[in-house]
Amino acid sequence: MISVHGRNDDSGIDAFFTPNGLAVFGASLNPNKLGHKVIKSSVALGFAGPIFGVNPRSEGEEVAGRPLVRSLSEIDERVDLAYVAVPAATTLEVVKECARAGIRAAVLVASGLGERDAEGSAREAEIGRVAADAGMRLLGPNGYGFFTARAGLNLTSCPTIPAGRIALLTQSGNAAIALFRQATYAGIGFSSCAGLGNQLDVNFADLIGYHARSNDCDALALYIEGLPIGNGRRLRDELLACQQAGKPVVVLKGGRSIAGNESAATHTGVLSGSARVWDAVFAETGALRVDSPEEMVDLLAAATLVRPTTCRVLVLTDGGGDSVMAVDALSDAGIPLARLSPTTETALEALTPPAAPRVSGHNPVTLDTAGGLEDDAALIARCAAVGAEDPGVDVVVVSGTFGGYVAQRGAEMLGVAQLLSIKERGTPVLVHSAFASDNDETVKRLRDGGIPVYPTVRRLAAALAAVTVSGSRVSVDESPVGSTPGLRIVGIEETASRLRLAGAGVPPIAVVHDRDSLLAAAADIGFPLCLKVEDPAVSHKSDVDGVRLNLGPDGLLAAADDLWSRFPTASLLVMPMLRPGLELLIGAAQDPNFGAVITVGRGGVTAELDPDVTILLAPVTTQQARSAWLSLRCSPLLKGWRGAPAVDLDALSELTTSIAELATNDNTLSIECNPVIAYPDGYGIADMRAVVVD
Repeated sequence: MISVHGRNDDSGIDAFFTPNGLAVFGASLNPNKLGHKVIKSSVALGFAGPIFGVNPRSEGEEVAGRPLVRSLSEIDERVDLAYVAVPAATTLEVVKECARAGIRAAVLVASGLGERDAEGSAREAEIGRVAADAGMRLLGPNGYGFFTARAGLNLTSCPTIPAGRIALLTQSGNAAIALFRQATYAGIGFSSCAGLGNQLDVNFADLIGYHARSNDCDALALYIEGLPIGNGRRLRDELLACQQAGKPVVVLKGGRSIAGNESAATHTGVLSGSARVWDAVFAETGALRVDSPEEMVDLLAAATLVRPTTCRVLVLTDGGGDSVMAVDALSDAGIPLARLSPTTETALEALTPPAAPRVSGHNPVTLDTAGGLEDDAALIARCAAVGAEDPGVDVVVVSGTFGGYVAQRGAEMLGVAQLLSIKERGTPVLVHSAFASDNDETVKRLRDGGIPVYPTVRRLAAALAAVTVSGSRVSVDESPVGSTPGLRIVGIEETASRLRLAGAGVPPIAVVHDRDSLLAAAADIGFPLCLKVEDPAVSHKSDVDGVRLNLGPDGLLAAADDLWSRFPTASLLVMPMLRPGLELLIGAAQDPNFGAVITVGRGGVTAELDPDVTILLAPVTTQQARSAWLSLRCSPLLKGWRGAPAVDLDALSELTTSIAELATNDNTLSIECNPVIAYPDGYGIADMRAVVVD
């Protein structure tokens, strides 16, 4: 896990984006060195402020017309940003020099510090202390660098970065390069790029918050591997700020199989492993998760379109096969076709060539016969304009060979203008074209105008579904999870007491050690009874045949003797026999980044086999809890299935909020109730387990 030694605020971040001058440490006459490259790139990009290369061995040379000096003391102009491309062993001394000179911000690219070993971590911590004492912000170390189109500053190894309105925040230089290449082909570009590396000081939350409030970008792209411990809640808040500002965030999350959850001793720790927690954060904040740079570009191209609350699509193509493939792809992505009004159907019928194939409802529209696009390449756009006026149409999809009618380039350009006009009036337009990768003039004009063009209709459908059809992808965290050092299992009587104090309805229980205490407990609780082995090492008591059910006075002692003969050192748990119902689970685990994480879902002994769970981040309202229960695959059972009565969702929701409050108030506690047996008139807690971090 990445450690943090610096601050957690976004003050001073503007020094990276609007510097008055730049000092490049590690600059040399060698064109292969990073220091040389970034001076040359920033000059070419038009950085207006002074640039100085700093190299102790310099003798008055220049790089791209900018002077090399031996130290900052030789500079008599204002310089407030430093780019530090020196080895890890000398980075600390350079940062000290920057601090003495009043540098406001520095980009550190050296590797071999906190990510390497204890010695590197100690050196990194000292770098952080020096910078913090001087009020200087640090980006990195072990980062890709920094780019901002507004200032004309390129402090990365990539000489040209496609310009646009997307802010890229990344912990991988290779991921950034792959994204730049994909973006060039897709016709999208970047307003800035920040390589965060080890996040010694400036972290994801800082930069996400900065971009949520700036006018420099319309969307954000993130490649995240990890966060500073405890930084998750602020990240969540800043992602919500982007959502409120109407700025889509697309995230490629690396390291999703790593389970960093200290509450693994409860079942909930398995079901709410780190991948699921991240998915819950993305779902809550509206961030869109992807699995590759290619998919990220696809979503970024569509994410800045108007995002309708419904996604009913009108499909127009210039080929029967394209119509079939488009409808199949949209259907597989869960996107419905629009039902057109009679007026729209009549208008489209008048435009459609007589020999063209028709379908019921006139959607999709196919224009591939005589009198179609072969004769008039702008026809498809005129049809799109008619369809876009229909109140039942939310999105227009054009699929086929748009851009391939070279002999009708003028007509195609008229079609482009009409499609752009549709988009400007508020109806999203997406295009699939066989010529999407050819950098054709028609395709380029579409992309320049903000209409995404995809090389396959399946990629189009997937991107459209991601940005308009709600739904967080559930990821299974397959990492092995076992007991964690430093955890103490809480006794069941203490667990029950904590739950009762939080307002949960816990049945009477007793832990007994001999026949006499067993009989006394039975008299207090009343028959019929349930008897269980009470051993902290046994989480699934039924797996070891450690449960006896529906016991009356005659069978109680025999059942206890049998269990004690098999578990001679164990105590026994006595509790009422609960009536049958729907078995569910509610748990709270402590995530090192996001705090209390609440899991609700299908419970019982098969909970881990086919997880049907929803994750919530505390605090949790009763309405949020109710929505979480209804989001489960098994929700028809909750609402009543084939004549069965519905369960008491109000009681379940109140229990969920009580457990969430319990875990929020004690950030060392992870707790689970499984199964919770749901009834039409309440619930019963059949088993519970809790651990605390000592």
